[in-house]
Amino acid sequence: MQSIQAAHSDVREGKRQRHRLYMARLLILNMAIESAELALFAIAGTIPVSIAVLFLAVGFAVSSGFYLVFRLGLNLRFKQKNLLIPQLLVFGGIQIVFMFLAPKLSILFLLVLVVLSGYAAIEFNPRQYTIGWLVYGAATALAMILLGDRFDYPGHADMEVGLVWLFFFMTLRSLTLANASFSRLREKLLEKNRQLEQSLHRIEDMANRDYLTGVHNRRHFMSLLEMELQRSARSGRAFCLVMLDLDWFKAINDRFGHPVGDVVLQRLCLLAGDNLRAVDQVGRIGGEEFAILLPDASLDSGYTTIDRLRAAVHAYDWQQVADGLQVSFSAGVAAYGAGDSVHMMIKRADDALYEAKHAGRNRVQQAGAMQEAQGRPDPEQLEQLEPGRVNQAS
Repeated sequence: MQSIQAAHSDVREGKRQRHRLYMARLLILNMAIESAELALFAIAGTIPVSIAVLFLAVGFAVSSGFYLVFRLGLNLRFKQKNLLIPQLLVFGGIQIVFMFLAPKLSILFLLVLVVLSGYAAIEFNPRQYTIGWLVYGAATALAMILLGDRFDYPGHADMEVGLVWLFFFMTLRSLTLANASFSRLREKLLEKNRQLEQSLHRIEDMANRDYLTGVHNRRHFMSLLEMELQRSARSGRAFCLVMLDLDWFKAINDRFGHPVGDVVLQRLCLLAGDNLRAVDQVGRIGGEEFAILLPDASLDSGYTTIDRLRAAVHAYDWQQVADGLQVSFSAGVAAYGAGDSVHMMIKRADDALYEAKHAGRNRVQQAGAMQEAQGRPDPEQLEQLEPGRVNQAS
């Protein structure tokens, strides 16, 4: 199990590392675009050519350095593997330094700082983002104070105005890329949440199901019965509770073995699924004892439904499971009455089940009315059982 978890962890970390490499390549591209824009300002005469060349050299060296760190996996040695804080400090510092080297473009470098803060919003929690906001705010305020009168605007020539627009336009593009990355992370989070919700549903379903037969387990069936009783108490609508027990099941296990007994339980539940309505609920209460909830059913209709299931079970070709095998069940049906509790309904259905077994098995009895079903015990089945086991069998 630990090796599987480690493998899953390695896969997740591999995906994160690929995303870090993608973001590092994106920073190289952004620095290249900013360098090209500064070169255009140099051509327009707004800044010296040397400033544009220096920015290109510094920007390419720093962004490529971070990419190399991620490429070689050196970042994995650190607790914060994305190195976001060092990147923000370094690239933010570059913009502030060049505010002093090219004061006419100070306002544009400030705009780039806004873009960098957008990348921080993707990874930082609110506390970290607030700290970063305050650090950037203090750094830019100090820079503008120190710049003083040198803080200027690129100029009013047509080319300079066009370049300011281009710089703004490409900065918006960088923000768009940051937003796209954030959207991808959000989509991944939503997908993870959907998968988690599906897993929780599967876990809940597994916790509510009998492991062998797939029907409701005792605990969950009792909660369903309690909810149905409360609904009927409010609305006055009828429903039936059925207690069902396989006949001679201990003898089946003794003669054919427990694996065959397990198959019998599973086939019974499959036959119940084929012969009951979709709204009817089946629960395994004990070893070979089941309970069935029949919503919107009167005592007579409930009796008819279960007797039809009894006939289907008795008529099923059990020989395909084991030679000489014959299966039947006995059941008691109780209808909801005003003032009933869960205990009272179970007691009435259980008493009717006892009467069905006492009357010869392979039959359905109504609680109170004790009407016989049409079925009778199979003489061949009785002959197959050892005489000493008949009274011991359930």
